[in-house]
Amino acid sequence: WSSDVCSSDLALELGGKSPHLVFEDTEDLNAAAVAITWGIFYNAGQTCHGGSRLLVHESIAEQLVQEIEKVGRQFVLGDPLDPKTQVSAIISERQHKRVCGYLDLAKQEGYSVRLGGGTSAPAAGLEGGFYVQPTVITEVPNSSRLAQEEIFGPVLSVITFKDDQEAVRLANDSEYGLAASIWTKDITRAHKVSRSVRAGTVWINTFD
Repeated sequence: WSSDVCSSDLALELGGKSPHLVFEDTEDLNAAAVAITWGIFYNAGQTCHGGSRLLVHESIAEQLVQEIEKVGRQFVLGDPLDPKTQVSAIISERQHKRVCGYLDLAKQEGYSVRLGGGTSAPAAGLEGGFYVQPTVITEVPNSSRLAQEEIFGPVLSVITFKDDQEAVRLANDSEYGLAASIWTKDITRAHKVSRSVRAGTVWINTFD
């Protein structure tokens, strides 16, 4: 340390299990779906603030998941050196095995894999890479390991809620508190919920 560069402010970039809270009055579900998919599939999910938990009001859950499926199918999985690639390989064999373990757990516990779930090479010549398809898993309880532990891969867990109070409770039911996003057209609700969610950064109607 040099006293010349010391500061009273400290920022720590740690792990995360960042939630999206999508309320029933969200006007543009396609825009939400695009932000949500990029928020977790970007860099193959290997970002600490990745939005890996989708908390969505039960009345729009199926509609939003369908939108996410549409967007997610457009992602190009492939060689990290290919400019067309949007989702590339997992960083190591060890981490690949870890992500695959969570996918196996999802199947064992009976959750619904709505998108992806594959772990093989996407094309000939890439067999030496460690790939995981962009994956969306629904019917996930927030108490499950998929919702509580940092997977650090392109895996989105979908959890439904009934009202604002339950949404906030689920969002805060985590040992992490790195980031969150809130989706609603009601600015009063947005500010109220953002003050209640325990996260270092809270975005409104975006995830960036």
